Amino acid sequence: MTRWRTLWGLVEAACLIGLAAFIVYLLVAGNYWMYLNPKFKELSWAAAAALCGLGIYSVARPPAGATWLRAMAFVFVLALCLSSELGVRKWLANAGVDSQALEETQSAPPPSRVTKSNVEYVRINLGELFDIAGKSLQDKVALNYAMRGFVRRTPESDAKGEFVLYRVALYCCFADTTAVGFRVRAPKGELPEDGSWQVVYGRLEASRDPSADSVTSLGGSVFASVQPDYLFDARRIEADKAPGMGMMYEWRSQEPYAY
Repeated sequence: MTRWRTLWGLVEAACLIGLAAFIVYLLVAGNYWMYLNPKFKELSWAAAAALCGLGIYSVARPPAGATWLRAMAFVFVLALCLSSELGVRKWLANAGVDSQALEETQSAPPPSRVTKSNVEYVRINLGELFDIAGKSLQDKVALNYAMRGFVRRTPESDAKGEFVLYRVALYCCFADTTAVGFRVRAPKGELPEDGSWQVVYGRLEASRDPSADSVTSLGGSVFASVQPDYLFDARRIEADKAPGMGMMYEWRSQEPYAY
């Protein structure tokens, strides 16, 4: 019996070390953003170190209470992690998402401002501008902004010469993703293709829409909300390619914004 308990204890130890290696792999291979907000990287490094330490200790002194059932639970968790990584990679490949390109974009952010047709625009992500509009920060509401996101159109918005620009926010992990959006008045009624990724240049305009603040479902799974008090008056729209999956991971209250 003691021999079997030692064996199952060693299996648990190997799984702990394997889980630590999996976390380190996500952190160094550019895949971390697929699972968690990058702001948790330091915590994940600490978790990997703790798991590795426990695993090494368990190799030296296998836990006396180890059983085959508990050991299989450890194996199942490790197998689940590995299979999830394979599944996510396959899904990203089918969707044409370049994980390495996203990592490079995050490490080398674009300039905080850009000039188009002699007009200077502040680069900002949609969530940050959503907060500015929600708090009615007048010193910031009056600025020219450049933000990016994906387009959603309806017959009703088309009739107004408008569309909604959305961006999905990942606060902690994929389970808590939500989308926020702005109504955008297209310049000269030039409406971009539904579902396309666009960069819009313009400024906020007070325009109350009582129906906009209702929470709806976007794509059947992600909750979405449109800013009710302001629309975005676009002077210029440019098609672009989404960085990775196009999610927002960070929010700042001043320049340089996360964009």
